[in-house]
Amino acid sequence: MKKLPIAPIKRQSENTISLINIVFLMLIFFLIAGQLAPPMDKTVELIDSQDAEATPPPDALVAREDGSLFFRGDSITIEAYLAQAAQSYVPDAEDTETGKLPVRLVADKDLSAIALVELVGELQKAGAGKVTVVTMRAQ
Repeated sequence: MKKLPIAPIKRQSENTISLINIVFLMLIFFLIAGQLAPPMDKTVELIDSQDAEATPPPDALVAREDGSLFFRGDSITIEAYLAQAAQSYVPDAEDTETGKLPVRLVADKDLSAIALVELVGELQKAGAGKVTVVTMRAQ
């Protein structure tokens, strides 16, 4: 009986090395990214603020349910508010590009959406820049 030489079977190389490299790089990335913020002092206990009353920002324009405007407790018009707020306003980089005064508006929850949109439009027509409506976070 004659034996024929059998060629050795070539195994295809697997790409596990590249997979291991990728997983290792991801591991290193997440280890570094997770340590960007220093850990908090273990002996400090944070204050529970669930019972704290929400306070509106002191420089915000307040719109009541009937659409009347108030600033720091006094009734005010849009033009008077913009003039008064512009005196004490220090622009940041974003606002110097537009050249307009940003307005923070605290609206009563019972103020209709149509009245709120009209009020924002009137503020922008009077020269206000970005109008931010201040809301309360749902709990």
